[in-house]
Amino acid sequence: FFNSRTQNEGHPKWFVLGVGQVIKGLDIAMMNMCPGEKRKVIIPPSLAYGQQGYAQGKIPPNATLIFEIELYAVNKGPRSVEAFNRIDKDSDKKLSELEISQYLKEEFARDGKKRHPSVHDEILADIFKKNDHDGDGFISAKEYNVYQHDEL
Repeated sequence: FFNSRTQNEGHPKWFVLGVGQVIKGLDIAMMNMCPGEKRKVIIPPSLAYGQQGYAQGKIPPNATLIFEIELYAVNKGPRSVEAFNRIDKDSDKKLSELEISQYLKEEFARDGKKRHPSVHDEILADIFKKNDHDGDGFISAKEYNVYQHDEL
């Protein structure tokens, strides 16, 4: 998972590592990171946006990118059926704010790092902002983007 302070109004950015959701340089740079670890990485154009650049000039052609990364959490198969079912404590096939909040608390307790309470609230808000597409206050299996819907 990647936190970009320049994007998403400072909210963490969640993604699956190694499947092309981010530039190749970030996939490589974040390999073997541990929760709580911070890295400063320099990514050459060949592992970023190359000769094309990105977003109508926001990142010019042949730009070298510099990121300061803090990894909040790592989960095996964050979009897997198993992960969904582990979070879905009442087995109603949708994730409530309370279920996801509890899951985050458990994950934070597991790594033992001290965090300001606002971090939990920011991550929870970000998860719903990005995943509760119909605005019903729940994240369905479809919204969670589980690849094997038929197993739910």
